[in-house]
Amino acid sequence: MKGYLQVYGHTALDVILKTDEMPEVNTSTEVKERSVRWGGTGANIAKAAADLGIKTGLSSFIGEDFPREYRDSLYSSEIDLDGLISIPGYDTPTCWIVTEPGGDQMALMDQGAMKDTEEQEVREEVIQNYEVIHIGTGLPRYYKRVIKKAKDLRKTITFDPAQELKYVYTPEMFEKLLDMSDIFFCNQNESDMAMKYLDLNNTDELLRFVDMVIVTKGKRGSRLYTQDDTHDIPTFEPGDMIDPTGAGDCYRAGFYAGMYRGLDPYDCCLIGSGRASFALESHGAQEKKVSWDDVVDRLEMAGYSIIN
Repeated sequence: MKGYLQVYGHTALDVILKTDEMPEVNTSTEVKERSVRWGGTGANIAKAAADLGIKTGLSSFIGEDFPREYRDSLYSSEIDLDGLISIPGYDTPTCWIVTEPGGDQMALMDQGAMKDTEEQEVREEVIQNYEVIHIGTGLPRYYKRVIKKAKDLRKTITFDPAQELKYVYTPEMFEKLLDMSDIFFCNQNESDMAMKYLDLNNTDELLRFVDMVIVTKGKRGSRLYTQDDTHDIPTFEPGDMIDPTGAGDCYRAGFYAGMYRGLDPYDCCLIGSGRASFALESHGAQEKKVSWDDVVDRLEMAGYSIIN
């Protein structure tokens, strides 16, 4: 299968816990609502991107307990699953996500099948057949080999270590992978951590390593840094605010949908922000199918015209 976007990252089960407030250390708090959703940064991005009309593949490691219904859902979006590998003797990665009413979150991650992947084979065919390689959550030494292969094949590489930047990466490994990439995705906390690792003072200094930096800031929108300029990107109002889980992943999928259609980086970020707004309207990032036309219509309603 020839495609556009190959996504590396977690395919996981998300246990979403809603509470009135985060507990203090050595205390507890009541869970008001509990649900189990299909998630993982890799699968979230892949599914949202495929639903936006992109030919997408997913590369991830799962356990023997991976639900058949989850696999069927990914297939239903026509995602290429040649890179979705089940590892004998391991469980599927599981993330416990605690959410406050205002949208702030914290998470506990059981890596499961993703925790011992450093020596796994890097499959050249799942890189060769795609134009853009998204490097998400997972072990950096494995991804270093993936990125090297992708660079040899002259692919566009997006680096997005997400929350794992803080506890999986060393400053040295982060710098190596960043310097091998073309685009860097992060949120504000991750941007601050990246600057700390590299001893930088300003986010735009990350452009020494990559061509483009996109920083998502939740309710405050996002910011695009390129070699030529900096742009602030607005948020778009959801129909109903239900759950913020996976909104950042959907932003990335929207960005890629714009790239796939040849839009400039600013418009790609607008599409990303628009797609993220739909993620707020459902539980988890994969529950609601959103099309390209859905996102364009929402942007146009807000006064932003995107060439379709």
